[in-house]
Amino acid sequence: MKGAIQVLLYGLERSGKSTLISSYQKGEFRPGIPSTAHQSYDIVVEGKATFSLIEVGGRKEVRRFVEEYLPHVDATIFVIDGSDETTFSEVRREFLRILNNPITLGKPLAVVFNKVDISRTHPSVVIDRLDILNRYDRPHRVFSTTCKIPKSFGDVLVWIHECMEEDKFPLEDKVSRLLTIYIFDMLVEKKEGLPLLALLGQLEIISRTGQVEYNRDKILILLRKLRTKGDLEYDDFKQVWKITDKGRGKLQDPDLIKGTKHEKLRAILDEKETGKALKEQKDVVDEFDIDELAELYKETTKR
Repeated sequence: MKGAIQVLLYGLERSGKSTLISSYQKGEFRPGIPSTAHQSYDIVVEGKATFSLIEVGGRKEVRRFVEEYLPHVDATIFVIDGSDETTFSEVRREFLRILNNPITLGKPLAVVFNKVDISRTHPSVVIDRLDILNRYDRPHRVFSTTCKIPKSFGDVLVWIHECMEEDKFPLEDKVSRLLTIYIFDMLVEKKEGLPLLALLGQLEIISRTGQVEYNRDKILILLRKLRTKGDLEYDDFKQVWKITDKGRGKLQDPDLIKGTKHEKLRAILDEKETGKALKEQKDVVDEFDIDELAELYKETTKR
């Protein structure tokens, strides 16, 4: 990983963001100065990973600016004041702003349950409310921290560095999987469905972030394929696309992210698997488009 890892540090006011940074940098508990707007920090972890942290203030009048930073960061750290149960509903609203923004798809998300030393609530209670346990659209992990143990915040940064180095989302098959997830997510949110032009328009906007490639023809082919598989349906009367129960289930399937189709194809090409039913072989091959199969052929025939 070259260059500094850009990280957004966000959470409600008094969640302890500034104090976490101050204590970690000085190696001891040091109350930080609450940020009024935004504050930047450069941190080197274990002598090898360099981070550029952007802390956005948690006051109501400042929060609306957080979305302006999302396109420019590689990961997000969301800090929760675990000692203040009265804020948990507000925490969830702000958290969903980050989670549901398509720009954050695929980027590591660290949820920091802070002030665990004085909290009366177990982190699992809050995490359940945030509804991230079944998310497969990004690397995510929950951390318990306290400013009285500065190293606890260092563990968060080390994990983000590992995510960036290991690339939890392999390049192969990334475009089609991301498009599928985007489409599913949009249709889950819009229970009444979306007209085709609205879908295309949303994907075109998202493509400007660099997360997905906008290709109208490929999107139409993908929609038809997902409809054939029963993941999507088209309401002829209302002229809108909707996600089916099967599609909702697939959205929770880790294979949608892991991209196992290459492994399945290799298994079928293996001598031990040649006795498999022809239909199953066809289903696996159908997961690839013509360009992908051509590229695989080139790779396997190299001398």
